[in-house]
Order: sequence, then C-alpha cells, then structure tokens
Amino acid sequence: MRRELHAGWLAVALLLGSTATTTSVRGEERPASRPSEDSERDRAVRDFEQGRRAHVAGRLEEAEFFYLRAWFRMKSYDIAANLGQVQLLLQKPAPAAKHLAFGVRTAGPEIEPDRLSRMQALLSEATAQVGTLRVRVTNVRDAEVLVDGQRVPAEEMKHELYVEPGPHVLVIRRAGYDEAVSQVEAVAGSREEITTELKPKAATRVAAAGASAIGEAKTKAPAARGRVEEPRSWVPAIALGAASAVGLGVAMGFTVASNKASADMRTQRAALWQAGGACVDAPDDHAMACRELRGAVARVDVHANAARLAYVTSGALAIAALTYAIWPAGRPARAVSLEAGPGLDAGGASIAVVGSW
Repeated sequence: MRRELHAGWLAVALLLGSTATTTSVRGEERPASRPSEDSERDRAVRDFEQGRRAHVAGRLEEAEFFYLRAWFRMKSYDIAANLGQVQLLLQKPAPAAKHLAFGVRTAGPEIEPDRLSRMQALLSEATAQVGTLRVRVTNVRDAEVLVDGQRVPAEEMKHELYVEPGPHVLVIRRAGYDEAVSQVEAVAGSREEITTELKPKAATRVAAAGASAIGEAKTKAPAARGRVEEPRSWVPAIALGAASAVGLGVAMGFTVASNKASADMRTQRAALWQAGGACVDAPDDHAMACRELRGAVARVDVHANAARLAYVTSGALAIAALTYAIWPAGRPARAVSLEAGPGLDAGGASIAVVGSW
C-alpha cells in the first residue's frame, strides 16, 4: 500500500512546522500588523495547526481537510507543501503535484536546504504519477482554460497543469473568439505542451434600416382659460430622496456582510468537499466543520434577506420621490392613501405596498 511505502516520509511528516509568524509567499510583501481574531490569516494559522496535529497523528483525511481550509484562506508555500504531502499519501497525485509545485516555486530563502530537497523529491514522485500539461495561447493573454469542464485559475495558467492519466477535454475560450477544443491523452510521467491561436468570430452586423418617423410631435396651444398654479413644495421629494439614500446605505452594508459570510461559507464548503466530507450523517471528524458551515449559511440568508428588503425599500422611496417631482403640478388633487409593511425572516424578505390615488 502507498501509505506503507511512504512510512519513511511520515517520520519527517511536517516539511514545515508553523505558519504563525513566518508565512510568506515569494514576491509578496506582508507588512507587520496587529493580530485580529477575525482576520483570514489568523484563521489560516489555526487551521494549519489543527491540520498539523492530525498529520502527526496519522489522521490524513482530517489533516487534508484543515490544510485545505487553511489554503483557501491564505496561499503560502508551507501550507501548500504539507497539503501536497498529505494528498500524495492519500493517493491524490494530481492535486498533490499542484500544491507541491507551488511550495517549491514560492519557497523563500529562509527554508532549510534539506527541507527544500524533500519537497522537490515529493514533487518528482507526484509528477511521475500524472500527466503534465503546459498551455500557451499565442494571440490572447487572458484566455480562459477549462479541463474537463473545470476552470483553471489564471494564476495556475502561468505554470504547468497536472492531470490524472487518461483522456481529458481541454477547452480554451475568450469572448469574441471561437472556442478551441482538444482531446488530450495524459500518460503518467509525460509532459506535453499545447500551443493554440484563437480565431476571432465573424463579425455580425445588423444593417440599420432607414427609420421613418412614426408620428410628428405636435405642439398644443395653451388653454384659453389657464389657472394660476401655486409654487410646488420640494420638501416631500427631498425627504423621500434622503430616506431612499439611507435605505441604500443600509442595503449596501448588509450586502457587504452577506458577501463576507458567503465567502466564509464557500471556503468551509470547498474544504469539506475536497476532504471527502458531507454534512448528512457526518462522521465525528467533520461534525464541527458541519456546524460551522450551517452557521455560515444562516448568516448568509439573514444578511442577504435584510439587504433585499433594504434595496426594495430604498427603490420604493426613490420612485415615490421621482413621482412627486414629475407629477404635473396643475393636476387636480385627489385623495391619496399609501401603506407599506416590510417582512423579514430566514427564508426571505418582502415589502407590501398598498395604495390608492
């Protein structure tokens, strides 16, 4: 079994010991800042330490989960190296090669030579089990690449891609160009360079038909017996506009909170999924992660619903201000009745407006 073959590596299971104060990526400056409990970096450090403890104890699936969650929070060579080592032990050579390559590529000068050598040896072992692809597009810089329907991040496109042995579908596309689709048969230990030039799509122009005038604007004569109109008061329009602006600010605040909670939810869900976990009949190893994920989902719902309600309310107030501003001043006054009632719960948000005029 592969785990038995890697017993020697487990004796030095941690290529790098801690991210607490030295985590960095080559070329990326990280100025010193005061610690924050809510910062993604601090969360990544805690996840890394939990993964490291599980790694030492031989609980590889649990270690992968926490390393992945740390990786989604912060990209650094020490997290990538330990994650790649665990994935190699779990017989996942393609993602292992990707993370080990990142670790080798971005390792800073502070890393000891023997640790760097071990990382390079593990990378060689991983690449011997997968196919290596290098994709180049000669005429377009920001083309999008998909492998088997999965988008390859732009940063990874600058380097080699690692795929499991076997057939794969490679799609290269960009707006305004025809897609380039190719079949790739990856062989373990092989390297293949794919160079493509995207062809622009044929321009489709719609001939502009001569637009004939449908009707002519006619100027009406002023009424013979016009009445003197009193100056319009702009106080209601200003008040409604100000209230709409306040509602928009509240909506944007809830939107920011919802996006932050959503990002946290996606991070936890991606880490749980890649670690092979699920929250239906979750094992003890994933119970805590599932509770955190459910909490994040609830926060997303509440903040998103509050934002929707605030946007709707702001829009209704803006429409009321605009209607007042453009309503003809000389129109006979009529009785107006308007009632609004907001609604907010975990399942949605609503506002009911009933009026007559």
